[in-house]
Amino acid sequence: MKNNKICKPPCPTKAHKERKIKNNKSLYIAILSMMILFSCQTTQNSAPSEIENIKANELISKIDSINNSSPQTISSSFTTDGNTGEKKFRMEGRAVFDKNGYYKITVLDYVFQSPIIEAYRESDELYFFYPSEKRLVVDDINKIDLAVYTGFKSDYKMIYSLLTGNIPLINNYKVYKCLYSENEKGYYLILENNECYQNIFFKDDMPEKILIIYKDNKSKFEIYLKSPIKTDKSIFFKSFKIIATEINTTININFIKPALNKAVSVERLNRNKLPNKTEVIKLN
Repeated sequence: MKNNKICKPPCPTKAHKERKIKNNKSLYIAILSMMILFSCQTTQNSAPSEIENIKANELISKIDSINNSSPQTISSSFTTDGNTGEKKFRMEGRAVFDKNGYYKITVLDYVFQSPIIEAYRESDELYFFYPSEKRLVVDDINKIDLAVYTGFKSDYKMIYSLLTGNIPLINNYKVYKCLYSENEKGYYLILENNECYQNIFFKDDMPEKILIIYKDNKSKFEIYLKSPIKTDKSIFFKSFKIIATEINTTININFIKPALNKAVSVERLNRNKLPNKTEVIKLN
């Protein structure tokens, strides 16, 4: 632990939107990138075969089943660690989620146990309170630009969906390809819309990896799904790895003994209890 540097999540600044840090491509990204490039150059007008469409619909139905049965509530402590460039970080915290439109997430410094950020959702309103900076950021779930907070292009609703027991799908998608990998003994379901490609790898009809490639700037991020658990009909992945190649960042999230579909009380933000002279920034 002595060698680890604690890296706090950045407060939103315009500089985060402009950060471009190169990173080596993983094998998974390289394979998909070459496959898409080759397909666009040689079979630009081709469509998925009937067999591909049949299998794609089966896999999409599996995703629909998981999403329709996603947990009504989640309560869990968690740890998160990783690196941004050469800087390593490790934090822990607790998350309470209610599918009716509420959550509270508290993130603590792993060493000093001091709060780094408290995040709230109250219907469409989002609040991000940074105690050490005495700063409250107010946002809207329908307008939020996650790149302002994370430094890499991604979709807030997709990440939110993922961390609450759903398998996110890009909007207005069409099936691009559905391919079987003999080496990995699983299927690649590749979806496309005007903005990006989404590649979901399934093994034994269970999603294990998600890759998003944006068409405009070729930025990418990967998501690895691990340790699925099942309560009633709900499936929840206890472990995630997120790799944002654009900013050379890797994040591991591990939920510890998550409780699904139990009664929860989600704490709301009480502005009257914020420190004096707290700066309030309304982004949307």
